Amino acid sequence: MQRRNELSSQFINESSAKICERVAKLPHFKECDAIFIYQSFGSEVDTQFLMEQAWNAGKKVCIPKIVGKRKMDFYYIEKGQPLKANKYGIPEPTDDCKLALPNEKSLFIIPGLAFDKNGYRIGYGAGFYDIYLAERKVPAQIGICFDFQIVDDAYPDPHDIPVSAIVTEKNVY
Repeated sequence: MQRRNELSSQFINESSAKICERVAKLPHFKECDAIFIYQSFGSEVDTQFLMEQAWNAGKKVCIPKIVGKRKMDFYYIEKGQPLKANKYGIPEPTDDCKLALPNEKSLFIIPGLAFDKNGYRIGYGAGFYDIYLAERKVPAQIGICFDFQIVDDAYPDPHDIPVSAIVTEKNVY
């Protein structure tokens, strides 16, 4: 995370745009009706580019909100809709947003500190995504990160669920 936090805003913006362009070209994105995506924060891949592409393509955009201890749900948001920072400072949907439930045409964009080429990730440690994904059948999951965040082994636990693909500014794994 330290290396990511040292990135220039120019690198983050340019690389994020490349990553989002790559995701938008994938069949998973083209065929989905809703994208369940994290609201980027700090030095993460900027997901705003991909949200814009989804809205422009007529897709629904859903972002997570913490709703309990180690529990999150996703909610629909509209372009330009105001968000509210949670206790970690991460923008979340407001209370008037509608709950979003995934279906067979949903696409999930998954954050991580690192991913290995087998699709396993190292998260932030709270388990929000692991718990959410374990409780639901999620058809397509794509991890996005900067290429230097690809590691040899993420040392997955038996309950970890790999993503379908990983997209970086340089490759699709």
